[in-house]
Amino acid sequence: MPGNGRTPHLSRPRSARIHRVSKAFTSEETPDEAPLVRPPPRLAPGEVRWVTPEGQGSLRRAMVSARAARTPDGDARAALLEATLAVLTVLGPEGAPPGEVAFARWVTVEDEDGRRTTWRLVGPDEADARRGLLSAHAPLARALLGRRVGDEVEVERPGGARRLTVVAVSQEAPPGRP
Repeated sequence: MPGNGRTPHLSRPRSARIHRVSKAFTSEETPDEAPLVRPPPRLAPGEVRWVTPEGQGSLRRAMVSARAARTPDGDARAALLEATLAVLTVLGPEGAPPGEVAFARWVTVEDEDGRRTTWRLVGPDEADARRGLLSAHAPLARALLGRRVGDEVEVERPGGARRLTVVAVSQEAPPGRP
């Protein structure tokens, strides 16, 4: 094809191109009708999975509610909650020295801009950021555990490292918190 200005690989008309799809991107199966439910937590030998007394109560109420629904989804959810409750160990805030950030305690931190945030460190099965319940396994919680009022921690966040100062530690929920 010399002389026409086209390269050989572009000279074929568009309609002549063959597009093949790999078999890996197709599905011949029909989706399951069963509800999608995550498996209950499996603990490694010697591992303990903590829950606060309030978290245990909340999980129990959710289990009873799911059973009362008498639906396949409700039954599956109830079974999951029952299996989860079976592996949890209850721990309240009274086990650590007074004034120390610990599991089941409320902690208020202040960032460099003066903004304050209050969290309760809880087990992963009861964590809910909207309600101020932070999993003790979260990086922020791990950085705070064992700290006292006045201590500073540096935490990596998506926007970069932030320095936080512990300004309060309490066994009781601060006013306005459940």
